[in-house]
Amino acid sequence: MQQALTFPFYRSLAVGGLLLALSVAQFRAKPEVHHLALHAIAQPGALYLTVWDHGDVSVAISGKTLVPLRFETRALINDGCQWLGTETLVPLDSRRYAYRYDETILACEPGATPYLKTPRTGIVTVDD
Repeated sequence: MQQALTFPFYRSLAVGGLLLALSVAQFRAKPEVHHLALHAIAQPGALYLTVWDHGDVSVAISGKTLVPLRFETRALINDGCQWLGTETLVPLDSRRYAYRYDETILACEPGATPYLKTPRTGIVTVDD
């Protein structure tokens, strides 16, 4: 085998195989579960289609670097309209995300009176 590694083609093939094996091992790394806490002001009486409805959210993230996240929640609200709530998280540093919430009306029944949209911004903190 050592003689084979003296030829440039076989040496490159061996190094390439090693690099491929290392990258596959990295992708197979078990994702860490992080708990995300939302810090955003809610308007009194507003309805938010949010994944934080029942408290902190747990998310599995591979690697040590935070990645952008997006959550979408659809619901038929008692105003007669179908809504889409979109929550966008953009990493600020290794422990915080910038948070943005937007709403879109997808459809309304005839004669419906849609509620007012309630966009908001905030911070999401990351705990292990």
